[in-house]
Amino acid sequence: MLGAALAAASCGPGSNSERRIVSRYYASTDSMGATPTELSIVRGAGPADLVENSAAAMSMTQPGILFTINDSGNDPLLFALDTLGRDRGVWRVADANNVDWEAASVGPCRAGEGEGAAGWCVYIGDVGDNEAHHRSRKIYRVVEPRAKEPRTVQRESIEADRLTFEYPNGPQDVEAMYVARNADVILIAKRPRVDAARKPLPALVYRIPANAWEEKGRVVAELVDSLPIAPGSAPFRVITDAALSPDAKHLAVRTYMQLYVFATDSATGRLNHDVAPAVCNLLTVDEVQGEGVTWADNRGRFVFTTEGQRAPIALAGCPLPQ
Repeated sequence: MLGAALAAASCGPGSNSERRIVSRYYASTDSMGATPTELSIVRGAGPADLVENSAAAMSMTQPGILFTINDSGNDPLLFALDTLGRDRGVWRVADANNVDWEAASVGPCRAGEGEGAAGWCVYIGDVGDNEAHHRSRKIYRVVEPRAKEPRTVQRESIEADRLTFEYPNGPQDVEAMYVARNADVILIAKRPRVDAARKPLPALVYRIPANAWEEKGRVVAELVDSLPIAPGSAPFRVITDAALSPDAKHLAVRTYMQLYVFATDSATGRLNHDVAPAVCNLLTVDEVQGEGVTWADNRGRFVFTTEGQRAPIALAGCPLPQ
């Protein structure tokens, strides 16, 4: 079946023919959501060694600065860009390995912190697992570095804390991670699950509490929720990133083709299931393989990233839940 074949694909809808097929399929089944507004594309974004842009995390203290990473098998580098696509810094994360880096988020370094640059950290998730065979995964935490002026970037080293964890129900493939204002780390599973009747099931949500960083050895994430998004229920509906709004009142969760915006509890980052999400159609963003999303402001202006060397970034408006 066409829908099943497209949903099972591991990469994004790169060709125009695939996009037309997907558009026709959605038109006959469910709405893809609102069309993005004020779309602008920044071409040739970032340095040449940013080849698989797999995340997006906006700084809380440096306006217009976002952090990103390369995908699996690349050097353990943290990149900074601005919303004009300029290179604003590259840092090698010391004593880290990029097995399958897939997620990044800016959040408080510890519970109770968050004011001032020293209180904010960049969290890097080595959480991808395409075949779901890794028993444990890692998250790195670095104090948010200061962006460099354009054309003055030199590669530097940065120290990181490291947390090793596992899931309570076996290995999971995850590309979406965000950090709540209480410093809990939240992870959202990417790939389809089905019930006995082969009906797609909602995406699972896991929590790692802030105090887990003080534990010695491996910790176990807690299964705390599920999203009203069923990976595999439509073409390319798998979850590739998530981002909490600057005021922590909304959560953006993206698939290859759509953006869902949820109302959240501003302290815990947990979803408010009493409020229906707003949905945005990302087909017009024209991404080769859309991977990242972050917030440009609290009003529904977003930054979208896609894989590829010096790949473009897109800025667009999408609705918030009412």
